Amino acid sequence: MLETLVYKSLIRPVLFQLDPEEAHDLGQRLIPAGRGLLDVVANFYLHSLGSAAERTPTSIAGQKLPHPIGLAAGFDKNARLVNDWSSLGFAYGEVGSVTAHRSQGNARPRLFRLPQDLAIINRLGLNGDGAEAVAARLGRLLAQRPGGGAADAGRNVALNIAPSNLPAGQLIMEDDVARTFSCFKDLPLAYVTINTSCPNTHEGVLKESSQLKNVLSRVRDLNAQQLPLFLKLSPDAGDEFLRHTVDIAGEFGVRGFVLGNTSTSREGLSTDAAKLAEIGNGGLSGAPIRARALDLVRRVARLKSARQEIIACGGISSVQDVLSAIRAGACAVQLYTAFVYEGPFHVLRLRRDLALELERQGTTLQALVGADIKG
Repeated sequence: MLETLVYKSLIRPVLFQLDPEEAHDLGQRLIPAGRGLLDVVANFYLHSLGSAAERTPTSIAGQKLPHPIGLAAGFDKNARLVNDWSSLGFAYGEVGSVTAHRSQGNARPRLFRLPQDLAIINRLGLNGDGAEAVAARLGRLLAQRPGGGAADAGRNVALNIAPSNLPAGQLIMEDDVARTFSCFKDLPLAYVTINTSCPNTHEGVLKESSQLKNVLSRVRDLNAQQLPLFLKLSPDAGDEFLRHTVDIAGEFGVRGFVLGNTSTSREGLSTDAAKLAEIGNGGLSGAPIRARALDLVRRVARLKSARQEIIACGGISSVQDVLSAIRAGACAVQLYTAFVYEGPFHVLRLRRDLALELERQGTTLQALVGADIKG
């Protein structure tokens, strides 16, 4: 399509001359300014779908969505663009990760492109405005929506919570996560994800079962509105950790799982080893983790209860990626890195192509959920 050609041949080369974090910040400023154009293109894609659009609906935690493609946490950390997501084609998205404490994150440079691998390495370190500021901003934006303040005002807006990036001696995990949750607990959110798997903080993965139980217990005590809870898990997680975590999730009524997060592995990359060594540590996202993330979906799908749901995240870019995740047991997907490489119209194209592929196959998205693991 023309818009793809323009982005890849003219816009992306300019953006890729900038530091990745500067390009990200520029993109966030341009999206609201370009909402009119985005809406025109979005209407064009939607009009071209016709009855095929009826094949893509799904739901997450009881919230009905027109299609399964959402925005992963990390793009809109501070809830500045929630009213622009739909113009980009996303059916839903996650704000965050949000932490209790405002943080500048790790030292720069901390965001790196791997163009040969269609990947990104980040060690941002959970930089953000902090829970109180983000919750206040999100509340204002949701109130601006038609019917603002009603239960469905935030039906496509979810929250991703992570522990603050503080040394162990300065952090009591359950107090920290509870403090963040308490700032958002009265907002009409679709669901809340607790991020147990960020590799770019002082403590990394929430490995201890007792600690996870404490976190979920504190959140449950605060959750009078009964916001659905999800856990975000890493594609690097071992089988024993997954079994323990899924068991705990069932004990505390966790609704589902976001699978997965970035990876610390550098296996199978085409990028020069010296370049990787120069970059150093950080979480890898994008195409190289696709197979690992899909395997995580399959593993958890076999462990979880029938009531629990899976959102697939990691290396999602094409229609086949979406369908593979759905057939493996996910009810929806999220992407972010593909958005960087493919441009602002990528999700609109993906939504269209998904609808047409389902029409070609004579099926619906919901009919394919878990098709590869049933029986």
